[in-house]
Amino acid sequence: MANIYEITDKYKFIQQLIEDGAPEEAFIEALNAIDGELAEKLENYASVMKNIESDIAGIKAEEGRLAERRKAMENSIKRMKENMQLAMDASGEKKLKGEKFTFTVQKNPPSLKVLDDAVIPPQYISVEEVRNIDKKAILAELKNGAEISGVEIQQGESIRIR
Repeated sequence: MANIYEITDKYKFIQQLIEDGAPEEAFIEALNAIDGELAEKLENYASVMKNIESDIAGIKAEEGRLAERRKAMENSIKRMKENMQLAMDASGEKKLKGEKFTFTVQKNPPSLKVLDDAVIPPQYISVEEVRNIDKKAILAELKNGAEISGVEIQQGESIRIR
């Protein structure tokens, strides 16, 4: 029987396989190679999952923080460009050459501004139909004994960890 340090290293190896995106077969094979009872294996497997879930939560929080920071930086650049253009417009300059950069005010490509979409001719309008199935309502009706064609109740299984 392996000692606690060997078992811990093996489970760390499994966690590393998961984090590295190894194929599912690789970490199942590694799990099966560990000596011990099924309950012990599942306990340790659940511990690895909890560690990864914790990492995921931290990554999600960091993604949100970084997205806010990126948006703030993008807005700063937009304001700086607007201020630069206002300064050039005020001075009447259309082109200025500096030591490192050349600044030019030029026209953008034409774009369309819709003033009243009700008067636009129909050949320029496309309509998209969106169909949504109210699965909760259908399931409730089926549970109450209703017969609805095109659907059936299915019962799956999943593991719960407490």
